[in-house]
Amino acid sequence: MLAQPRLLALDLDGTLLDEHSMLPKEHEELVHWVRQQGIEVAIVTGRPLLTTRWVWERLQLDTPVVCFNGVWVGVPGEAPLACEALHEHEVHDIISVLGELDGSICVYPGVERWLIHRFTNRTRDFSRLYGVTIEENPDILRTWQGDSCKVMFVSEPDRLQAALRQARDHFADRYHVVASQQDRFEIHRPGITKAWGLAQLAQLMGIEQASVWAVGDAANDTEMLEWAAMGCAMGHAPQTLRDCADVTLPSIHEYGLQALRPLLQTALTEKS
Repeated sequence: MLAQPRLLALDLDGTLLDEHSMLPKEHEELVHWVRQQGIEVAIVTGRPLLTTRWVWERLQLDTPVVCFNGVWVGVPGEAPLACEALHEHEVHDIISVLGELDGSICVYPGVERWLIHRFTNRTRDFSRLYGVTIEENPDILRTWQGDSCKVMFVSEPDRLQAALRQARDHFADRYHVVASQQDRFEIHRPGITKAWGLAQLAQLMGIEQASVWAVGDAANDTEMLEWAAMGCAMGHAPQTLRDCADVTLPSIHEYGLQALRPLLQTALTEKS
């Protein structure tokens, strides 16, 4: 019997949004249909709120958002319901290591700010792609003050795996280091993952774990899919993620979220 759905958690890039960071009308229609069935829909993303808010508003959601891979849970414009940001000394610890690697270091002093220590060929179009202002500040490595919701490192895909191995070898279990796309990895406090953030959200909403479904497409979705009663991987997801999922949907290129409709209809029928 399928898990009875009360909350559907959706990753953004590669799941709800396409490769151009656009929201396909097919996915928008699916979300509206899901909500008409009485199922809550929540965004659970590695993105900052800065680049997530427009999707939340476009879909007319009222559920809290889970941003920064679970670090921050809250309603846009309000104080967070849960937050486990990196402390200043932890940020310095991380960027001192990443500063030796070939790429761009991003920090987030709040949910509405994105700072980068330098633009490269890989990152110089990010402001246009995400439709936000990204502040370049080379002095981040030397003068950083305050907390950061996460630290993100961006490099060319052919160099990223080596950089990821170096970061994991250096930090060991002091931080959670995870790839989120082929050109970037993200670092936050140990134990803080999308699963942690989704668990906080479900508890705040009074929804039991057995009624939570989740969909994702990248390594940073692994814990969330394993935690949810029904974990769904997009068809283009790496094999490791598909192996840990209960169901594999078609890829983002086929608007794979549409395949949730018959699954949810079956689960709702069984519930009745």
